[in-house]
Amino acid sequence: MIRIKGSRVLVVKRPSESEVRAFAEKLMAAHSKSKADRTKMRLMASEVLRLLKPNLSYKDLYEITGIPESVLCRYVRGSIIPGFEQAAFILSKISLSIDLSYLLRDLVEKEKSPIIDLLRVLKDPYVARLLSIILILELTGKEVTKIIATAEAVLPLATMLSLEFNAPIVLIKRKSYPGVQYYSTSFMKSPKDIETLYLDRDLLSRKDKLLILSDVVYSGRTLEAVLELVSKSRAEITDVIVVLGLGEIWRERLEEYNIKVLTVIPFTM
Repeated sequence: MIRIKGSRVLVVKRPSESEVRAFAEKLMAAHSKSKADRTKMRLMASEVLRLLKPNLSYKDLYEITGIPESVLCRYVRGSIIPGFEQAAFILSKISLSIDLSYLLRDLVEKEKSPIIDLLRVLKDPYVARLLSIILILELTGKEVTKIIATAEAVLPLATMLSLEFNAPIVLIKRKSYPGVQYYSTSFMKSPKDIETLYLDRDLLSRKDKLLILSDVVYSGRTLEAVLELVSKSRAEITDVIVVLGLGEIWRERLEEYNIKVLTVIPFTM
């Protein structure tokens, strides 16, 4: 099912009831520790509905959530917020229904640029926030103490996730500075180009649980070097998320790593 409104395109899937219930129960278990956690999830459900409203009518939202249009209207306007259990089911249904891969591909195609820049692709703050919430929901139940940003382009998204997990951001650097101790690694970016990556030693410890966030993967060389660099800290990698995958070359190189690529875009030199 495709809904088009304005300049954005959303593809909505239909998850099974068992999938929705399992995800909702996972969300409730993760957010039931305190009143603050429960309230945060209720507010997040209202926020997601507000983010989707510019693209979807109340009828569309009803088809996704099963909640009457009159009630949805009050949630979107902020007159009331969903109850704890209903919020979990709203977030579960929306997270499982929105085809994130299609949305990202559509945004890339609209740019019509020879260079794929995540800052341009996610220049719409509403889309960036929707993406961050869906990622937050997918990471529910996982412990994250630090977020590794592989490039400046991914920093806005990393910041949104950082606020949710209360996890500092550590940026992979392409340049070293005097007086700072680094982990470093060099790799051949191309036949004529050797690049060195740096990671501040004092920002990671063995006890850290890391979320590695990358903007684009093509050959996989840079991300492979990042993973080797991070391994020197002996911190545990919880998840590796790449927003955009170009072509299929990277798959073989990164096969041994458990990497989640949100969307793959056909690409040839």
